[in-house]
Amino acid sequence: MTTERYFSTDYITAQQRFQESVAASGGRLDSLKLDATGPQGEHLSIDVALFGSPKPRHVFVHSSGLHGVEAFAGSAIQLQWLKQGIPPLPEGAAIILVHVVNPYGMAWLRRFNENNVDLNRNFLAMDEEFAGAPEAYRKLDGFLNPKTPPSRDRFYLRAACLVAQHGMRTLRQAVAGGQYDYPNGVFFGGACLEQGPAKLQAYMADRLADVKGIVAIDIHTGLGPFGDDRLLVDAARKITASRMAAVFGPRVQLLNTRGVAYEVRGAQFNMYYRLFPSAEVYFASQEFGTYNPLRVLEALRAENRWHHYGAGTLDHTTKTNLRKMFDPDDARWRRSILQRGREVINRGLTLISFGER
Repeated sequence: MTTERYFSTDYITAQQRFQESVAASGGRLDSLKLDATGPQGEHLSIDVALFGSPKPRHVFVHSSGLHGVEAFAGSAIQLQWLKQGIPPLPEGAAIILVHVVNPYGMAWLRRFNENNVDLNRNFLAMDEEFAGAPEAYRKLDGFLNPKTPPSRDRFYLRAACLVAQHGMRTLRQAVAGGQYDYPNGVFFGGACLEQGPAKLQAYMADRLADVKGIVAIDIHTGLGPFGDDRLLVDAARKITASRMAAVFGPRVQLLNTRGVAYEVRGAQFNMYYRLFPSAEVYFASQEFGTYNPLRVLEALRAENRWHHYGAGTLDHTTKTNLRKMFDPDDARWRRSILQRGREVINRGLTLISFGER
């Protein structure tokens, strides 16, 4: 399998390929334009393709790039699927492809957006306060977020000591679950709903006003065994997880501290359950594994230091290393992502009776 035609070199290439593929497939393209710009001053947008009913009762949603630099895999899966052709859709049904929810992060090789916000911690309800941080995160702030340019500072030795003291699961939850009090820190959830999430939420509320059933798959990378995938479901949705497991098999796991994942405040799935309380919603994050979690954290930490306390330019090892952590230049890994991504889409369509391909 040739992966180069699907895995793009940069955001602009991925966007152009997506837009051309949508046009060739006869889809409707809506570009949700953002104020942020790319490294060359280029305009950024969340590109949304719709196939089928403009006001569907049943919809399959496939989204990518919520975490910026993770978008290369999700974009590739979508491009591959568009190349193969959209299946016939029954009346009242639609397929929506959301291409790069965080285009700033993809363009600048960041996991976070233009305001340093982790968008999968940003989807809070109107009555929820954008404030607070786990006590363990507060204690680790000096280690996680040094206020200096990237340098050698015995990261792995210090991290190993912390793991031995607290355990990997406890640390992972405390560090990555989300925080709202350290704006320059990693996993910052923001001070308000960000422009991208706000525009995406408004789009979904309008397009899916009549929806009765939603199957949504959101693509992520960086967590779990190399090239393997998990479908992570909100721990509060055990019945949903059970039904999804009947379709997708043992790759379905609950988001909790006992598996490879962790519980997250302000996650994107809240948008669907909040906007469509009467609809039947099946939401899962398809998470593809890459490297050891400490290697991933070290890369995130170093890039964040370069962004805030260095020049922040793309021509730095922290940028290339971060991309490697979330988009390995490995043919075997990329073939696995395309195969497993296509498989989950095809099985997901059966949940709303679109028929398997």
